[in-house]
Amino acid sequence: MTKTYQDILLMILEELVEEQRKKFKLKLGDTELRKGYANIPKGRLEKADVTDMVDLLIRYYQEEYAVEVVINVLDQINDKYLAERLRRKSAEVWKTRPVSVKPPDIDHRANYVASVKEKFRRVKDYNSRPGEWVSLEDRYTKLFIVKKHHQAEDKEHELLSRGKRHMEIMRKPRSFADSHVNVEHLFDTLSDGTITRKVILQGIAGIGKTATVSKIMYDWSSGRLYQGRFDYIFHWSCRELNQRTEKLSLAQLILQNWGHPKPEIGEILSCPDKVLFVIDGFDELRFPEDFDKSKSLSCDLNTPHSTAAAVVESLLSSKSLSEACFLVTTRPLAVGMLETQMQGDLWAEIVGFLEEDRKEFFKKFFKDEEKAAFAYSYIQENDVVFTMCFIPLICWIVCTTLSLQLRYSKALDQKVSTTTEIFTYFVATLLQSHGRPQTSTQDLFHNLGSLAYAGVRDQKVLFDESTLRKCNLEVSKGPSTFLTELLQADIFVETIYSFVHLTVQELFAALFTFWNKEKASELLKEAFVENKSHLILTVRFLFGLNNDKSLKPLKRYYETCMGISKDELLKWTKKAFLICQEQGEQNHLLELLHCLFEIQDEEFVISALEEIKEVVFLENNLGQDDQQVILYSLQHAKEFSQLKLAGLKERDVIKLVPLLGKCRQIYLNASGISLSTVHKVCAYLSQKLRMTRLYVEHEEEEDVMYFTVEASCERDPCTITLDNLPEDTAIAICDHVIPAHPGIVALDVNKIQGSEEFVNSLKNSLLDSDCRLESVGFNIENPRLQAFQDICQHLATYRSPRKFLLFRRYEEDEIHFGYEAKDEKSGNRLQTKKKNKKRKGKNEAQKKCFPWPCLIRKTGEKKQKKKDCIAVLACLPEECFLELTLWVTSTFTPLALCLDENSINDELMKTICENLNSTDYQLQCLSLRSCSITQESMANICSLFLCNTAISLDLQSNPVGDEGVKLLAICLKNKGCCLEKLSLSSAALTEDCVPAITSLFSQKNTLIWLDLSFNHLGDGGVKALCSALKDKESRLEKLILEHNGITNNSEQELIQLIENTLSLKYLCLDDNELTSTSKVHIYGVWDKYHDDEEEEEVEED
Repeated sequence: MTKTYQDILLMILEELVEEQRKKFKLKLGDTELRKGYANIPKGRLEKADVTDMVDLLIRYYQEEYAVEVVINVLDQINDKYLAERLRRKSAEVWKTRPVSVKPPDIDHRANYVASVKEKFRRVKDYNSRPGEWVSLEDRYTKLFIVKKHHQAEDKEHELLSRGKRHMEIMRKPRSFADSHVNVEHLFDTLSDGTITRKVILQGIAGIGKTATVSKIMYDWSSGRLYQGRFDYIFHWSCRELNQRTEKLSLAQLILQNWGHPKPEIGEILSCPDKVLFVIDGFDELRFPEDFDKSKSLSCDLNTPHSTAAAVVESLLSSKSLSEACFLVTTRPLAVGMLETQMQGDLWAEIVGFLEEDRKEFFKKFFKDEEKAAFAYSYIQENDVVFTMCFIPLICWIVCTTLSLQLRYSKALDQKVSTTTEIFTYFVATLLQSHGRPQTSTQDLFHNLGSLAYAGVRDQKVLFDESTLRKCNLEVSKGPSTFLTELLQADIFVETIYSFVHLTVQELFAALFTFWNKEKASELLKEAFVENKSHLILTVRFLFGLNNDKSLKPLKRYYETCMGISKDELLKWTKKAFLICQEQGEQNHLLELLHCLFEIQDEEFVISALEEIKEVVFLENNLGQDDQQVILYSLQHAKEFSQLKLAGLKERDVIKLVPLLGKCRQIYLNASGISLSTVHKVCAYLSQKLRMTRLYVEHEEEEDVMYFTVEASCERDPCTITLDNLPEDTAIAICDHVIPAHPGIVALDVNKIQGSEEFVNSLKNSLLDSDCRLESVGFNIENPRLQAFQDICQHLATYRSPRKFLLFRRYEEDEIHFGYEAKDEKSGNRLQTKKKNKKRKGKNEAQKKCFPWPCLIRKTGEKKQKKKDCIAVLACLPEECFLELTLWVTSTFTPLALCLDENSINDELMKTICENLNSTDYQLQCLSLRSCSITQESMANICSLFLCNTAISLDLQSNPVGDEGVKLLAICLKNKGCCLEKLSLSSAALTEDCVPAITSLFSQKNTLIWLDLSFNHLGDGGVKALCSALKDKESRLEKLILEHNGITNNSEQELIQLIENTLSLKYLCLDDNELTSTSKVHIYGVWDKYHDDEEEEEVEED
């Protein structure tokens, strides 16, 4: 039988092993071809077996040229043997079978790609006249897109809600749930391995959704995007699909992009996972009234039985072409409806232009760097307009308006300051460019307003000709100036219309209510009383039209007459303010302030603000436009009882400073603040109000300074916290603030070095001020400085110390200083809340002994809070420890002294004790944890305590040993000292020291807390201790025997201890060798005696 080219291709390609076959497919998709031929799409080759590959080769190249292509590819993958065999076999076929040369098949894909590129290479501006086009490349500017997980339906007005969202994104760092994503990565595989097939791209009207998908189409057709990922991308505009009223099939929708002859639909969809459908404007998609979405549709490829909307619904629901990919754009309000039809793999949101992108847009628009820079700098000075320019449409309107003015003048004489003014200038510009005479626009304005108002109320943006006729609008007479036509893709059908943008529609709706008192009242009621938030921007425009400057651009086109008077509008505004204040509706209050900003009528605004007492926006994520209107309101208000604002920037704070005197109480929170601004605020407050709090923090990662200030006209105490500031900045703030604010009672300067310069500066500031500080904290590099000691003595001049702290947390740490004063009259104004500890008796209870200065005295049933001085000198450098200890004890005579974690040998301990004994004060509490104290120091330590002085002694983690405890007991007994608290945890003790310990239970029997944890008492020591305690009828309340090698042999003694020592309220036996049975017995007895008791409150001094 005679072989064909197809036979030999099958034979040769079947001999390729798997790895070589992969290489062959890869090279085949990129190999160079004769003119007129196109490469087989990689998507079709990816899953093709040998038979499929041969079919594709012959379909794309015909038999003879297919052989040549295969030989070339085999040579490229270095399979010379198969290439040579194919040459010989093909020569044999050529000799036995004549070859008819046919022209190459039509490359339908190449034709389609070319048509897409031509279609999307240029765009029309909103105000373009017939034949006016703009290059997409010359106009398109990158938009900021964030990943967006599913959210509930957004019921706020899109423009307002997204604007604030945009400002929030600008402030917050990127996170996984809200991170930046580029268009080229929309279809990347997700982190969990999910293949991204369905992408939802949402954004408000005018934010650039259509521009983005147009750029995607153009970049794909230009070979710059999704190459190898998608063989075909089909773009469907929902506005255009709505006009397809005839029944049609999916194949017809796809093939409408080709002329004749059309390709086979099976050829296009042979690899559905390589096909992307871009559905633009899902929120505008309209289904027939009789369409039942609950019915399961399976959209047949070739049978025309569904409407265009039904085809889209079928595709989105994965009922047809389930492997295909989708990119759907929609406004936020339609997200909930979209979710019912398609579960997206990735949600993303276009949030608009970043600041640098706005600048780029200006450059591209003006095509003149000097003019672009001039216009941009002008807009930067106008906070509201500049903030709104994150929306591309607003950016375009601003550029259009400014370009018209700059065309005839180098200066911008007219200030564009409000939203209304921007859009009235935009409308006037359109009218001017189309040359509409005043006589023809009089009725046009009214009729367009009627159409717009009805649409805004019903949330309708698309209108057919019959609706236009009801509003006396005739297409032939000019509505197309403000309305755009939406035409069908194929045969002409009914044309429908929409305003060039929703915002323009809202402006015309406001114009209609401005001329109609009844409609104006209706609008105000529905927007604020019935909470119809989609009407908010229309209300803003209504107020703005009462501003003569905003209305001026339209007066030459329309003889205006006001429907609702300013007096009536003012009356309504005052009533709305009262309702907002009573109900705490901060969002409505902010909207009303925006309305006042739009009206720009000083007398009106002043009168309206008389009803406002408090302006509090702490959780509203204020945008720059919000901050601007609040500033405007503050400028015109007589007085506010309270002003609280968060999320401010430096320029906002600077503008607020001269107005703060109008407020009786303020709270301001800002970021990106400079030192000079901090000075300005504090200086102003020192004259007008009493500052009650100042907090300044430096964030190193972002290199930003955060700032919070509170003030009041009341004489409340002031606290200052400076956190992580450069030292020179901290010095400057202290120098400036402390002398000017006598009410400062607390100063904390955290994370500074505490150099000599800082200490000297702080000393001078304190000496120059009338401050009577109750609490001070900062790091100190050298506490031996005379200036530091002068500060301490200055602090003690007014109030003696309750706590004096000098410590390091570890040896490499900086030295921290803390000072807290007594307040004998009314108690410390900055005291912290008491800590309540609940009673526990089992080994799950608190394991550690109480912090050292917790000396508990009993007077009747209540504990008295100690007010004597506590000094902590812990973990200090060896070179300054002795000097500082002697200075602190001689200057402040503390009754409680903590010298933890210092290296104190016996000689040094002797020196300290001798010096302390030469002074005339009584030491009551001493803590020497982890100080390397040995038995040699016991006599010296005991010499510090006078006869009959109730003391607390903590020797935890020192190698005291049994002999040391014996010496300690003898010395204390000889001096007649009565211990209340003793900690000998981790002191290398055995049962040999128990008699000495029990001797401390004197006749007065004062010991109430004993910590012997982490020693080696064993059963013998514990039995002896329990016996002694029973015999002496002790008043012991807390006994800690953790980790002492106790076994079941001590069970009875422990039970007897619990039964006989009724004062015992806390017993810790953790980490011993008791069996579960013994524990149950012991805990059972404990519960019997303690379940109904309440543990006394323990108060940390």
